[in-house]
Amino acid sequence: MQRWLTLLVVVGLAALGLAAAVDALRGEEQVRQSGPRTPTIPGLADEPEQAIRQLRDAGVTGVLTYADDDCRLHAVSLPELEAVRAPAFQMCRPATSTGGLGAVDGDVVWSGLGFGTVQVVVAEEELGPQVARGLGSVRPGEDEGFRAVQAVALGEQRAAVLADSTYEPRERVLVLLEGDRVVLVQPRWVIRDARFLRPSPNGTYFAAFTPEGLLWFDRDADPLAFPAAVRSPHAVTWSPDERWMALATAESVYVFPSDRPNGRIIRIPLAVRDLDWSASALADTR
Repeated sequence: MQRWLTLLVVVGLAALGLAAAVDALRGEEQVRQSGPRTPTIPGLADEPEQAIRQLRDAGVTGVLTYADDDCRLHAVSLPELEAVRAPAFQMCRPATSTGGLGAVDGDVVWSGLGFGTVQVVVAEEELGPQVARGLGSVRPGEDEGFRAVQAVALGEQRAAVLADSTYEPRERVLVLLEGDRVVLVQPRWVIRDARFLRPSPNGTYFAAFTPEGLLWFDRDADPLAFPAAVRSPHAVTWSPDERWMALATAESVYVFPSDRPNGRIIRIPLAVRDLDWSASALADTR
């Protein structure tokens, strides 16, 4: 009889242990299902579900390619914010198209004819006097020259150019070209010593990167205001169709309609150094 009692006790304890194990597994499964999502994408914070839902409801699509603090490139799909294939090389700033325009030896050139071939759009000797007149000099002198530093296309015929004076103290200005003709010069106090320009895909907008932060212009080089809710953005990109604009701050990327900057704003909890927006993964990163 004692042997049977002992056996029953052992069986009872085993049953209790099995029940406890099942309850523990159920509890663990519930934690996995209800707990915060573990980030698997560099720079993406926990619980991006609200951003995913808002992006999906707004119909935002494409791929964001971004650089982290170590200049490694990553990419996420929109609206799902899922990791997709990104270029394996390092680049602190994802490349952005200039529409074939550039600056070589102070000239504004077009390199659309092929590698190593350039066509001068506006030579330095022509650019300087036009810029000087745009700044108010009726009869520009030899000491009022300007040379192109960077040029980006804003659609057909129109271009934005950063130009430096050839005299001291050095002055950097923003020049708007229509073909080979200067139609507007924005002086130094407007562009705040901008370091480089980034155009939207169709040239409707462009941004200027300055030591103090970003500036935003339309294709007529008129300054525009960023959304009041976005503080100190350091990077910018546009969707391929230009309907959406994305600004990056220290810890977030903000997406909003390009033509309504103070309308609906979607916050993505993604920390990036710089970013670019393409239609699909491993598309031309411009």
